[in-house]
Formats: sequence, C-alpha cells, structure tokens
Amino acid sequence: MYLLHRLVVVLLACATTLYSAPQNALEFNSVQSPRAAIPVFSELELLPGGQATASRMVKRTFIHPAGNIPTIEQLDFWDGFSFFRDPWVASPAITSDRDGLGPLFNARSCKACHNDGGRGRLNRSGELASSALLFRLLKSDGVGVDKHYGGQLQPNAIRLSHHKLTKPVIGEGKVRVEYQILNGTYPDGSAYSLRKPIYHLEQLGYGKLEINTVLSARYAPAIYGMGLIDAISEQDLLSQQDLEDLNGDGIKTQYNMVINAQTGQRQIGRFGFKGLHATLEQQVAGAFVNDIGITNLIFPEEVCTDVQLMCRKAASVDPQGTLDIPKKLHDLTVYMNKTLAVPKARDLTSERAQQGRTLFYQLRCNSCHTPTYKTRSDYPIAALQGQQIYPYSDFALHDMGAELADQGIENLASGNQWRTPPLWGVGLQKRVQGFEAYLHDGRARTLEEAILWHGGEALQIKQHFMTLSAKQRSAVIYFLKQI
Repeated sequence: MYLLHRLVVVLLACATTLYSAPQNALEFNSVQSPRAAIPVFSELELLPGGQATASRMVKRTFIHPAGNIPTIEQLDFWDGFSFFRDPWVASPAITSDRDGLGPLFNARSCKACHNDGGRGRLNRSGELASSALLFRLLKSDGVGVDKHYGGQLQPNAIRLSHHKLTKPVIGEGKVRVEYQILNGTYPDGSAYSLRKPIYHLEQLGYGKLEINTVLSARYAPAIYGMGLIDAISEQDLLSQQDLEDLNGDGIKTQYNMVINAQTGQRQIGRFGFKGLHATLEQQVAGAFVNDIGITNLIFPEEVCTDVQLMCRKAASVDPQGTLDIPKKLHDLTVYMNKTLAVPKARDLTSERAQQGRTLFYQLRCNSCHTPTYKTRSDYPIAALQGQQIYPYSDFALHDMGAELADQGIENLASGNQWRTPPLWGVGLQKRVQGFEAYLHDGRARTLEEAILWHGGEALQIKQHFMTLSAKQRSAVIYFLKQI
C-alpha cells in the first residue's frame, strides 16, 4: 500500500519555495489544494487504455489494434490502415480508390505526418519545414480566413496535364525553420538549454498574407488512443470547466466550443492543438481535405481560395459531386483511427516511477493533466465502452504564456491558449521512432524541455519543478516515460 500524501498550495505569491521531506514528499506553507490528494496507486494504471490497451508492442511502430476488438473486426482495422498508410495520387488515375490528391496539399498520405502512428521527423535548423510540421493561418482578431491562402498553408501542388489547365497549379509557399538556443540554469546550478523556433515564409505563390494573418505551427501528434478520447462523455469534461478559477488553484479550465460539421450543434472541441474539432470523425475528415486535398462526406469542397484560379480549375476536372474518398472507405479509415491501441505502461511500479508519481501530484501537474476517466457505456464501438482509461489530460484550453503564444484566435482559443495534450505513451517516442520532439510545434527536444517551456497558468508549477533536486526532477521525467 502506498502512503497518501497531501499537497497544500502557496497562499502568498512570494511563498514559492519547496523543500524535501521524508520519503521524498514536498510540503507547502498554506492551505490545501483542491487537487492535492494523491490517489492510491491502482493496477489499472498499467493498462492506460483499459481492456483496449495494446496486447503487445512491436518496437518500431504504434500501429496496433485495440486489444479487445474481435478478430473479424481487426480486418476492418487493417483495411482502414491501408488508406492511412498508402500515398494518394492526382485524379483522374487508374487507381480510382486512391486518386483525388490535391490540387494543393501538405502530404500524400496520413503516414507522412503521423509516422507509424506517432510523430514525424522534424527538419534541422535552416531547412524547410518537413511535412510533419504544418502551419495554420489564423487571424489576430479571429474573424474569417486569409483571402489568398485560406486557413492553412499548403506548400505542394499536383502536376496535372489537362485541357482545362492553361497554367500549372503552384503551391502556396514554404516555411524555413531556424532554431535559437536559449541557455538557463536551475536554482541548484544545473544548466539547461531550450530551442526556440523562428519561421520564415518563402516562395509565396499568391501574394502576401493579409496584414492580420499569423502563422501557427502545428506538429502532427501521435494518434493512438484517439477513439477512447472520443468516447469520454462531454459531461465528464465540462464538469472540469472553471472559467473563473472558483476552486482557487490558479488554473482557469476552458473548453473550446466548436460547431460539429455533421449536426450543426456546438460541442466541446477535444481534438487538435486548439480544440478545433468536436469528434474524431470530423478530425480525420478535416485532415483529409486540408492536409491531402481529399474531399469527403463531411468536407465535400476543395479548399482553393477565389484567387487560386488554377487550383479551382484542377478541382473541376473531377465530375461534379464526386467525392475523392467515398463514405465506405472514409468510415474504414475513421474506424482504424478509433481503434488504434494505447501502449501498455512500462516500469510504473518501480520505486523511482512511484517517487515521480508522488511528485507529479504534489506539483499539481494533474490540475491540467487529469489522470483518468471512464468512457461512455453507449459509445458506438463496443470495445471502447466503459473503459477505465489514463490519458492524463483534461483536453481543455489553458493559458501557456507568451513564449508559446501564436498571436491568433481560433474559435474561443486565444493566442496564449493551447489544449492539454494526453501523456499516455509519451515516453515511447524515442524507443519506437528513434527521436524525440514535444509541444505543439516540436520545439522541445526532451520532456524536461517541454516542462521548462510551461508558462502562464502553469508558471508556478514549472517554478516548483525547477526547485526540485536533480534526483527528484529525474524521477518526475521517469514517471512520465512509464505512463
């Protein structure tokens, strides 16, 4: 049985110093935090996706069907995976099931951005952005999209010879990424460095961006466990909303409310770095049309703007009303995304991981990274119903400070606000993919760096992390790598 520890938060802003206590516990000098209690460790935490957790892990991929889906349904999973994996080609083509690429696009396949179900490899400093890093085009006032480029920069264009095209379609532009290294020191004298990205627009194909258009970098996330996130009840999420910080923990939990494109109703935006999409099906459909140029039942129109004449003409090559991916194939791709399994926890019962777990709660990381939920009992996929899951996220918007801000507004999300990402499986990125990169733009090269970039509502928690001993900081990181 693990000892219960309690955390109390600092009442006065100046009282921010932590000190070590027996059994590596931490104490604060004020009233108890509403989320201070450390839950007793449960063996359920070893299976973060419940019974849908991956039954096994192959070293070099995150692509595994949920551990509890019937064998016959695994056939649908692998059929859907083929549309995730294989590249698309421009229409018209002999391969009618996989034509419809573009006319403008970021990548030719889902796998190009979400390599092996994880994250794609980023560019080196001074290189053009890789396909794993796309750029939303937001308005500083949140009104409309850029009249020349729409809502997302698409650097690539199809090559198509057709009598309707008097000129070639050209891509919208490229982004060159440079990294500035910022050096810092912990209170104990240990040194650290952070990597700050700087973006340079090049080769703009349709004139300048509008004066109030801003770039927002988005590093394609790992996609396992998305169906379980989709299966969390909206009521369970909304119960965490705290717009006025009524519980006094310094955290203002807000959900981005967006339009469900299928129902027209306003719902929580639980997918995307700013909570852009309400459902996983809409997230997949949005990625199809924006990233690959694949029209579908939810988004049946190409994203060419009025000034992109050759893009519009290339889009008219297909017969009117024809979707690039029919509903049946789109549904298979969505099913694969919904049933992509979360990996098992690793060395979570070890003394080091348990020390890190205790510190995780004492630092109040769980204020935003909510550990656990039980999924809906009426979710359409039986294997995902009623599962006790451990994603470590509230999937809400939080002010992360000026250093991470993009200066744009996306629905209710301000430039400083980002949706809390899930943490399950995060420690496997280097082992499975051979590299590490974290946060919404991939700037953090390690989990430690990701913590050190936290600001805004998370600033005090970061400062408390920095005052830990090197051994304690290492334990926190070790725990994160096991969940």
